[in-house]
Amino acid sequence: MAKGAGLGAWVDDDFAHARQIVLVKDSGGFEAAANPFANSAGTENSTKLAQFILSEFQDIGAIIAGVIDPEAKALFEDKKVPVFLAAKGSVMELAEAARAGSLTRA
Repeated sequence: MAKGAGLGAWVDDDFAHARQIVLVKDSGGFEAAANPFANSAGTENSTKLAQFILSEFQDIGAIIAGVIDPEAKALFEDKKVPVFLAAKGSVMELAEAARAGSLTRA
């Protein structure tokens, strides 16, 4: 979950309202998509976004966010997708930290 659509973009501190969904591939490439719920009001945004990610993207290795609601976290964990917390850092830095096992699990 990022503020921009690239590997150098910074993590967004709010999962539900992050501007971009950025998926880093093992090959080093990435895929980005706008968060369709970024500007929506309501407490269900986090759950809707989690459901959207799980339905639209394949082979998700992990989710990295600044803050994530328990309901969204549970949806990912039900699908065996680990959730990590990170308050700062670029998409690439955090992807590498997740691979190295140095991020905190939510």
